[in-house]
Amino acid sequence: MIFYSRFLLVFFTLMFCKHVISVPISTKAKYAVVMDYDTGNILFDKSAEQRIFPASMSKLMTIYILFEALEEGTITLDSEFYVSKKAWRKGGSKMFVEPDTNVKVRDLLKGIIVQSGNDACIVVAEGISGDEDTFADLMNAKAKEIGLVNSNFTNSTGWPDDNHYMTPLDLAILAKSLMNNFPNFYSLFKEKEFTYNNIKQSNRNPLLYSYQYADGLKTGYTDISGYSLAGTATKGNRRLIAVLSGMDNVKERKDETIKVLEWAFREYTNINLFSKGDTIIEADVWLGKKAIIDLVAKEDILFTLKKKNTKIYNAKVIFDSPIKAPIVKGKTYGKIIISDTVVGNIEYPVIAKESIKKAGIFKKISSAFSYLIFGGYAD
Repeated sequence: MIFYSRFLLVFFTLMFCKHVISVPISTKAKYAVVMDYDTGNILFDKSAEQRIFPASMSKLMTIYILFEALEEGTITLDSEFYVSKKAWRKGGSKMFVEPDTNVKVRDLLKGIIVQSGNDACIVVAEGISGDEDTFADLMNAKAKEIGLVNSNFTNSTGWPDDNHYMTPLDLAILAKSLMNNFPNFYSLFKEKEFTYNNIKQSNRNPLLYSYQYADGLKTGYTDISGYSLAGTATKGNRRLIAVLSGMDNVKERKDETIKVLEWAFREYTNINLFSKGDTIIEADVWLGKKAIIDLVAKEDILFTLKKKNTKIYNAKVIFDSPIKAPIVKGKTYGKIIISDTVVGNIEYPVIAKESIKKAGIFKKISSAFSYLIFGGYAD
């Protein structure tokens, strides 16, 4: 329905009505967040901005930097990094590299992603930055670039350190950035086992074995932080990211992550109202060589709703009418406002599909006459 006001402001509103009961959720995790991958909207938050010790989940940043170097071409999968005695001696989970040897990057990637090797992380840190402290500086710089506002890294592995911390929200943002920026390498997170130095190890991510929709990312554990997991899953055309920390055992880590993911898939949905370039509405043009202009979506108009709100949200287009010529292609001439999303009201720009020049003198006279007499234009 289109409404014209005396102030030449146009509202185009879509409204729906239906009531569905929303079901709350709880988790045994001390800290948790669920994020929609496509919209970045937070669907569940339990102390998600609280600092935690991320343990091996912070290896996602080491992987991010390594992926970026591969994308930029400064290294290749066949590049080799030297194994220092520091890397070889490192305790905890290991890839079992040998000292004074060289290891290909393709193997180091799997050694970190599948085997969670602390030794492999240090080999990468020293190979890229010369030493682990300098690499930690690079991790912190990259964190700021990505938008991690409450993270600090002191090492490449997640080894316990009072000054090495992240938040569940920052981990979700990092996971989203990693998947979005490096789709060519992301399939490595689905690999369930890797053999190096004649030692076969299985991926520690329990979701890969018990949740058919999962395809990543990384577990973590220390005595202080408990059992943690940064996981992601795709069901239909929706991808969710879940980060949970502070659980008591491996079974709880698996079960709680699946529980919150299934809940979020069930309770929320995404609406792709318009794709980029779709015509949203036609607008009258004042004194132009054409009488009508298509106003189109500048970007995909995609948002997340509670499923109970899929029939009650409204979309309202606002723009001045008529639009005065000349009109510039791609320039913003209005906005569309979506209400009742998970983040409240959101706005998207509406732009001109084409350029329209001013009309000549005779067209101006006829157009003005048509508009004043009939309330519209005759093309």
